[in-house]
Amino acid sequence: MTPIEPNPQEPGSALAVRQSNALSTHVLTTTAVELDDSLHLRDLLRIVYKRKWWILSAALLMLGGAWFNTLMQTPIYRATSTIQIERNAARIVEYKDGGNNTNDSYGYDSREFLNSQYELLRSKALAERVMENLRLDLDNKRAVSRSPELTAPETVIERSDLFGRITDTLRKRREPSVKDAQLLDRESVVGSLRGSVTVEPVRNSLLVRLHADNSDPNLASRIANTWVQTYISNNLERRFEASSYAKTFLEQQLAKTKERLEESELQLNRYTREKQIVNVDEKTSLTGQNFVEFNNALAKAQQERIRAEANYEEIKRNLASSKELLDNKSIGIFKENKAKLEAEYQDQLKIYKPGFPKMQQLQGQIEEIERRIQIETKTVTASILGTASAAFESAKSQETQLKARADAAKRTVLDVQDQGIRLNILKREVDTNREIYNGLLQRLKEVGVAGGVGTNNVSIVDKADVPLFPFKPDLFRSSMIGLLLGLMAGLALAFILEYMDDSIKFPDEVERFTGMALLGIVPKVNTRSSSVIAQATKDPRSALAEAYRSLRTALQFSTSRGAPRTIALTSCTKNEGKSTSAFSLAVALSQMGKKVLLVDGDMRNPTLHQMFKTDHTVGLSNLLSSDIDPIAVTKTTEFAGLYFISAGPLPPNPAELLSGMSLGKLLNPSASGFDHIVIDAPPLLGIADAVILCKHVDASVFVVESSRTRKASIRNALKRLHQAGVHPLGAILTKVPGALSAYGYEADYYYYGGADVTALPTKA
Repeated sequence: MTPIEPNPQEPGSALAVRQSNALSTHVLTTTAVELDDSLHLRDLLRIVYKRKWWILSAALLMLGGAWFNTLMQTPIYRATSTIQIERNAARIVEYKDGGNNTNDSYGYDSREFLNSQYELLRSKALAERVMENLRLDLDNKRAVSRSPELTAPETVIERSDLFGRITDTLRKRREPSVKDAQLLDRESVVGSLRGSVTVEPVRNSLLVRLHADNSDPNLASRIANTWVQTYISNNLERRFEASSYAKTFLEQQLAKTKERLEESELQLNRYTREKQIVNVDEKTSLTGQNFVEFNNALAKAQQERIRAEANYEEIKRNLASSKELLDNKSIGIFKENKAKLEAEYQDQLKIYKPGFPKMQQLQGQIEEIERRIQIETKTVTASILGTASAAFESAKSQETQLKARADAAKRTVLDVQDQGIRLNILKREVDTNREIYNGLLQRLKEVGVAGGVGTNNVSIVDKADVPLFPFKPDLFRSSMIGLLLGLMAGLALAFILEYMDDSIKFPDEVERFTGMALLGIVPKVNTRSSSVIAQATKDPRSALAEAYRSLRTALQFSTSRGAPRTIALTSCTKNEGKSTSAFSLAVALSQMGKKVLLVDGDMRNPTLHQMFKTDHTVGLSNLLSSDIDPIAVTKTTEFAGLYFISAGPLPPNPAELLSGMSLGKLLNPSASGFDHIVIDAPPLLGIADAVILCKHVDASVFVVESSRTRKASIRNALKRLHQAGVHPLGAILTKVPGALSAYGYEADYYYYGGADVTALPTKA
């Protein structure tokens, strides 16, 4: 057989043409592909849907466990008593300070008051009294032996090494420090009793619900009612004790205040006697009255002195025209006689000369009268000046004396004021002690009256009745919790399994994780009724046959010239559906009336001969290792237009055979009359056979098994192909579960509506 010339159309050029097609847009180089590893919401929904049986099993398991645990628990009854806590309006000590008298019972906020009451309801002392009232300590007491280890403290030798110190510390944290069994029993009962009681404040009210839980409904009711009654009794006792203490305290303070009041009054009286301070009333003293009177008298004396001085000065200035002088009768007579003599002298002067004796006699009489007038005037003037001067001097002397007395009174008042500082201090002390004494006396009477009244700020609203039905365990609540925990555990398990399952499970993941176009989806079928080959080739209405027809259609539109002439199907590892896909694709192509050659290229683990129910004694290995005619190893099949070449005898080194020139002769279109050659190539990982085959064909198709093929294996396999310059045309996702129909990939396809419809005959 003459050598066949290689195909003038290089595989690389064919792939370059196909890259312009829409189906091969993802067939890029390794550096250009950006793979998407992000997790989307639909991926989460798919995980939940895929692992639904795990999730449902975990939920049912937890639900069953919750039911079993709930039914195995002892029923607990709850008795509830409701009380009302009012604010206490009584005060032990209260003074009138001008402020508002509020009803703040303890001097702090109502929230703090109510929180204090809640803590009192939960207190250990109250639980101990309830235990004693119900005699629960007698019902749970154990017999105590008089063994030395209970009566005498246990001597424990502490070790000094590190391990010994650690064990001693752990032992002390585990064992109680007291070995008295009675005390331990009592503490155990009190702890259990406090743990069974719950205090629930009613929101936005003064009501409080007290719940008592116990396996005995009667005992639960008794505990709730006794707890409330004991709390009320304790509250009353605290009030009585507070009143008694307040009364005793007030009596002691009253006695001390009385002594201080008496002592302060004695000191005030002693001081007033010692300093001779006389008070007419609370605001007036004798010294003050004298000082006021002297000041008033001094003011009057000053007025009199000023008036006398003014009168004296006036008389001195106008002495000649003074009224006393003008009104003097003697001077008036003298002046009248003088006037007469002067008139007679003037008349005689007309007759006689001044030297005439008679004229001289008249002149002498006039001069005598003038002398007498002057003497009388001096006498009267001296009398007037003496009287005015005496009045002035008297007023001046009186003023001086009053001023001296007023100054003395002033000094006395100042001395009294200095003494009044101490006096006021003593008076204020007396007033303060008297006020404190009166207040304490009044408060003592009020406390004495209030202490005898049995009022209480706590009242019972509802008593606890005997509960009719158990409070817990709540089967429905436990079931819901168990179901919720089961769902959470199932979801966690599902996501853990999904995280550990590094495989492609859904069709849209193919493009996201590999960068290749998805050419076809092959569903996972049931093989109970018929085999996979029978469903894919003999039942045209089966989902498997329809899937491979869709793959055939995708290949037809993958290039501008239709489906590639030579196609190699490979995968990462074995058992991914590669051989079945190659067989079914070849059958689907032959059903179009094409002449198709199916070649089993896996010369290490061949499987196609089993599908045709023949052997592989002669096949591809013979063709590649000798010059045998390809027609001699080609076998006809039961399908019209489909021919088959088996793998042949297993050679020691298949990669060397595939690297020879004989493979090119087989694939050369001029050497054979086949329209399409489909090669079932071996897996990519571990061997080089698939890379060599894919290098010689027009297009290679990558087969991925759903939920099995790991993403890392896919990437390693594609990396080998890309390094060899081979870019797969696309990928086929096989064994896809029917559940994927919920995500848009239907596993049950639409057909002609009846089971009796006969399929159209295929074209031979």
